[in-house]
Amino acid sequence: MALKNKITVLRRTVLLLIAVSIVTFAVLISATMQIRETIRANGLSQMNTILSHKMENIDTYVKCKYIAINNLIHLFNFASHDPHLFTEEFWKRPSLGLRNTLSVFADENEFYDMFVINSSGDIVYTVKKESDNGTNLLNGPYADSELGRVFRDAMKDHETYISDYKYYSPSHDYAAFMAKPIISNGKIIGVLAAQIDNKSIQKILNDYSELGNSGNVFAVVMNGNKLMSMAPIRHTPIDSYDFLDVHQTKMLNNAFMKTFGQQYIKNATGRDVAIAWGYEPQLHWKIAVSINESELLDEWYKQTVSLGVLFVMGVVVVIMLVVAGFRSLFRPIQELTYNAVKMSNGDYRVQFKTEKYDLEWQILMDAFNRMSSDIYDKLMQLRDQNALLISQKSEIEKLNQTLEAKIVQKSKKLQEYINIVDQHVITSQTDANGLIIYASVAFCKISGYTKEELIGKNHRIIRHPDMPDSLFKEMWETITAGKIWRGEIKNLKSDGGYYWVDTMISPNIEEGKIVGYTAVRHDITYQKMVEDLAITDGLTGLFNRRHYAQVIQEEMNRVNRHSYSIALMMLDVDNFKLYNDTYGHSAGDTILIKISEILRSYTLRSGEYAFRLGGEEFGVLLSNMSRDEYHALANRICSAVENLHLPHAQNTAGEYVTVSIGIAVYESQSEMSCEDIYKEADKQLYLAKENGRNCVMMGE
Repeated sequence: MALKNKITVLRRTVLLLIAVSIVTFAVLISATMQIRETIRANGLSQMNTILSHKMENIDTYVKCKYIAINNLIHLFNFASHDPHLFTEEFWKRPSLGLRNTLSVFADENEFYDMFVINSSGDIVYTVKKESDNGTNLLNGPYADSELGRVFRDAMKDHETYISDYKYYSPSHDYAAFMAKPIISNGKIIGVLAAQIDNKSIQKILNDYSELGNSGNVFAVVMNGNKLMSMAPIRHTPIDSYDFLDVHQTKMLNNAFMKTFGQQYIKNATGRDVAIAWGYEPQLHWKIAVSINESELLDEWYKQTVSLGVLFVMGVVVVIMLVVAGFRSLFRPIQELTYNAVKMSNGDYRVQFKTEKYDLEWQILMDAFNRMSSDIYDKLMQLRDQNALLISQKSEIEKLNQTLEAKIVQKSKKLQEYINIVDQHVITSQTDANGLIIYASVAFCKISGYTKEELIGKNHRIIRHPDMPDSLFKEMWETITAGKIWRGEIKNLKSDGGYYWVDTMISPNIEEGKIVGYTAVRHDITYQKMVEDLAITDGLTGLFNRRHYAQVIQEEMNRVNRHSYSIALMMLDVDNFKLYNDTYGHSAGDTILIKISEILRSYTLRSGEYAFRLGGEEFGVLLSNMSRDEYHALANRICSAVENLHLPHAQNTAGEYVTVSIGIAVYESQSEMSCEDIYKEADKQLYLAKENGRNCVMMGE
């Protein structure tokens, strides 16, 4: 017999071990690189989280300043009865306690300086007594400064304003200002302004506790065509209000092409840096946080090297052990091979002398000896069995027919199960490119699409805009790697609605190649709704502002589809603060509860909602009425509140508790946004209060 393969078992085993080691090493390298990419992706998420912390801290800082200014305004409102309050002579009084109050207030609330300005623009007092003290902000040397701008804005709009950061010569530094009008009897009699302390806000920016050794924070604004840093930058000579160098400018300009985002960017040395950026609307700053990729991957590098060394050592030890073991086994294998060849040539009298071998080989060779002597008998038995099989052919054919009938029956049963799955399991299949080739009836029902609308389309047809790109990127990387992906997805219905599913996607593999994907889903929409159930106000039981934000958008979409109108009524209890000051907060809560009961009685139909938007402010959302009907209903609500006959001695609109109502109407195809509707209703509410309170005002 000619041997086609002359390689020995020992060599084959060694080669096989080497091949297995190479494949294992390749898989190990692939897994290591996937871990590396996961760490990189997590690094971007970490940067985005750190950026959110920074921006939240800045927002909190600015909001605290707003609150502090508003609290101080109450003191000035109390002192506004003094006609000399806004004169320099008033503030020069040696025993004036208000002057010390401003100084203490500035220190406690981290303001660099405080300004008292009369309605004519004269700065009558400052804590720091810099060169701006005594100047005029309308026609003086600092009229064009940011302090002058926020003064004019506050005088015009009766609101609290904050300025941009610009150079302010009296302080010899960049500065931002906040201004709040002081109002007495509905008239602005002056403005209280504050200069933000730069050190306090830079302390927030220069907190590197989450950014390791190489992390950095950039807070910049455009100054001309250059980027200017608003705080010192770590690891660089750049200080506050210095311009960034060419490399930093190029890196940040690449990032700031979008308002918010995160990505890897090359730094000045050509190394990758993980960076996340965003826009701070209060201060009009662009803020970015970064960290070197090498610091993110430092632990990965160490583990990869250690794993590689251990792998190589393990392979070498295994090969050495296998070679040593096979040398002791080689002699009996040779003899066994020689006698097996003789037996294959028809010599069944082969016999081994087993006593010179180990126990295991003795057992094997005894079995071989018995096998050679039994083969002839087995051949004879096979001949007899062959004759028997021929004689039983007809019986076998009958059994075959019976089996085929059972197969048909089972196939029908299987088809019934398939139909049940199709009706009740949300499942679909795609080809390797992600195009849908099968969609179950349950899938069609929950999505609102027909099979014809789904087949041949990508799953992007049901993708909801709330779902991040990173989720689908991770999903695609997982299933294209031949793995199963599991997760929760919010999908878009054909009518614009949504539903949540718990999803499992697995690749379909044929002959080692991915030919498509199968997705099985479970409807968890109700579970998600339960999780989001916190939509009511604890005191009044009405819907809260969070639910209002969701409902108003849904109602606007419904108006555009069905061509009718909705109206937002914004209610405010007249002189409610004075009520609380006179009767106590507990009595004030009782008033809010009674008014909420009235609003609830007027919003019983489907599509009608009552909200507590905050404090003493309520909202009512109605639909499918004429403008006159909306106005009449609002008047009935005003009358219902007044008819409660709840005494209010400080109410300028009457002897009982009353409300003022502003109405904004939204009609089909209107260009108003949710925010526009809210602002219009708030504007009309303001006009109602200006018109004497206890009345209704409606926009055009």
